[in-house]
Amino acid sequence: MLSNPSFAHLEQSQLNLGRPRFRRLRSLALLSIFAVQFAPAQPAAPPFTLRVLQNQNLLPLADGSTLTMPADAIGQPAFASLTVTYRGTASAVINSVEQTGSLEFNATPSAASPFTLAPGESFSVGIRYLPTSSNRTTGSLAIRYTEGRTTSNITLNLVGTAPELAFSYTPQGGNSMLLTPGAAMAFPTTAIGATSNAIVVITNRGSGAGLVNSITAAGPAFQLVGVPLPNTTVEAGKDLRFTVGFTPTQLEPVSGSLSVQAVGRQVTFGLQGSGAGPVFAYELAQNGEARPLAPGQPIAVPDVAVGEKSSIVLRVRNTGNADARITAIAVQGAGFQLVDVPFLPLTLAPGASAVVTLQFTPAQAGAASGRLRVGDDSFEVSGRGLGSQLTFAYGASTPGTVVAPNGSVFFPAAPVGDSAKLQFKVTNTGTLAMPINSISVAGPANVFAVTGMPSLPHDLAPDASLTLTLSFTPAALNVVTGTLRIDNQVFTLSGNGLTPSALPDYRFSGASGSVEPLQQPAVGLALTSAYPLRLNGTLTLAFNSEVFSNDPSVQFSTGGRTISFQVPANSTQAVFPDGSNQVRLQTGTVAGAITLTPSFSTEGGVDLTPAAATAQTLRVAQAAPQVLGVVISARTANSFTLQIAGYATSRSVTQLELQLTPASGESLQTTRVSLNVEPNFLSWYQSSQSQAFGSLFTLTVPLSLAGDVIAQGFSLIDTIQSLSVTLANRNGTSAARSVALK
Repeated sequence: MLSNPSFAHLEQSQLNLGRPRFRRLRSLALLSIFAVQFAPAQPAAPPFTLRVLQNQNLLPLADGSTLTMPADAIGQPAFASLTVTYRGTASAVINSVEQTGSLEFNATPSAASPFTLAPGESFSVGIRYLPTSSNRTTGSLAIRYTEGRTTSNITLNLVGTAPELAFSYTPQGGNSMLLTPGAAMAFPTTAIGATSNAIVVITNRGSGAGLVNSITAAGPAFQLVGVPLPNTTVEAGKDLRFTVGFTPTQLEPVSGSLSVQAVGRQVTFGLQGSGAGPVFAYELAQNGEARPLAPGQPIAVPDVAVGEKSSIVLRVRNTGNADARITAIAVQGAGFQLVDVPFLPLTLAPGASAVVTLQFTPAQAGAASGRLRVGDDSFEVSGRGLGSQLTFAYGASTPGTVVAPNGSVFFPAAPVGDSAKLQFKVTNTGTLAMPINSISVAGPANVFAVTGMPSLPHDLAPDASLTLTLSFTPAALNVVTGTLRIDNQVFTLSGNGLTPSALPDYRFSGASGSVEPLQQPAVGLALTSAYPLRLNGTLTLAFNSEVFSNDPSVQFSTGGRTISFQVPANSTQAVFPDGSNQVRLQTGTVAGAITLTPSFSTEGGVDLTPAAATAQTLRVAQAAPQVLGVVISARTANSFTLQIAGYATSRSVTQLELQLTPASGESLQTTRVSLNVEPNFLSWYQSSQSQAFGSLFTLTVPLSLAGDVIAQGFSLIDTIQSLSVTLANRNGTSAARSVALK
């Protein structure tokens, strides 16, 4: 069209007009006008719309298009419904509806021709396709109509398809073979336990897609592998493959079936196969008689006395259709052994047999069990030794823990003084009565005990038992061991002693606070509540001097600074060695604190003394010196010696005072004598010799007399009737102590 000269000239003549964008627009407009003027006339489309309803799907169609109708199977009809709607503005007369081509198509209009359609009115044509083969089939549908003065046709092409499923299989190691419905698939003879496979092929040799709903197999020896999912589509010219496996468990022929369910059709094929291999048959022979034995069936060897032998013969025969190879014949279990075992590996031809002897020699009485193996088959074997046999078990309530002779019996841990108990069971698992002559326990005193013993000797019958009660009462901490002896069977008893309950508080009685020197006060000791165990204790005396010097006389009246005591079980009072509930102590002569501290332990030596033990303190105070006695010695006419005995708790004496009393009729120029004795006492108390005497001392004072005597026959010493002595220190003055000279 662009080659037309007038158009070319016209377009060229416009090239110089206006701006470029206007030139482009005008030339396009001219081109459009030219096309309308010179394009050939097209035929008008029919004034109808076509829609087809097929398989619940509504689709538009155009005049001259093709409608494909797939059937599910040969002989299964396919349907479609064509709706024709007039879209013109006048009216249309439907002159005829004609179907041509294959007679497998059948078209039925909803109204007999001719008939008239107003604008918007419709009519329908039902189309059925009934295939008689799987070939592709064609036809056509023509609708002749008249609109106004024009008569024309609406044409629709028809295509029909149908699937056709064919079956074949390929056995393992064989060639492919066709399968017809009802035919059988034959598997090769297969070893028992092995698997032979056959590949099954479903081929669609039709013109349309086929639907396989399901594939199933029946028969215990047949299995499907790689089966497609249900409702699988097989396109035309394609195939579907899966495997059928055959696993025989017997020699005899077995059969099964394979079913393929397709649309409108179910095809069934037979499955056939047989097994090959050896089969073992067993029998037991004893005392000239034989009886069959199945694999896994128990074998009972005759009872026999302990140490003796019994036996039974096992025969194995190959009843299969192939050689049998046995690589193992063995037995496990105490007392069981095999005799006359053939050389291995052993090959048994069909019908051949071999024998082996199973022997039982029990080492102990009671039931015995084991396992016999012949190739892949096994048998439980049992026997019973005749004799007596004891077994032992223990437990807190139920004797469930088995213990062998020379084994250990463990008690639950128990606090010292408490008890733990166990039940010890003796059972005769043998076949003869067992005499028990002695039962005893040994160990630390009163720790282990046995009760509930029968009268001895005791005959324990077969399957009978007796139960003993064992008790453990620890007296010490940690592990304690003992022994239980039943005749010549010995068991170790073991228990763990735990810390007992805490000691209750205690208190002192008797002397307390300040005490006088050179006294023997009494003290007692008692628990605030009773304690369940007997207690051993020690009361310890300690002296803390206030004047830097010990006093060895500060001790118990029984001697020493420690004394033992006991508190009976479930009691409170301490009892001292003399049976008294109190003990006396000497306070001595030195100022200081006397401390009494008790310690407690159980009979087994477990220390129960509180970490912060309460003590009783007695205190001797510093005081004025005390004069214990005055003695006159070395007496002459004009002299004598005073011996003064006393003590000073502060170990200090500073002054000596003598008060003289004249005889009747005499007068004394000097009646009071005061002496500074502090240096003398310092020297004494600082000497090591004084340490053994506390603050005790003996003071010797020699005195000489001078003067005149009034009375006739009197000497100077006769002029003194008596004298008194006092001693003083920084704490005070002692009481006067007098002594007579006449």
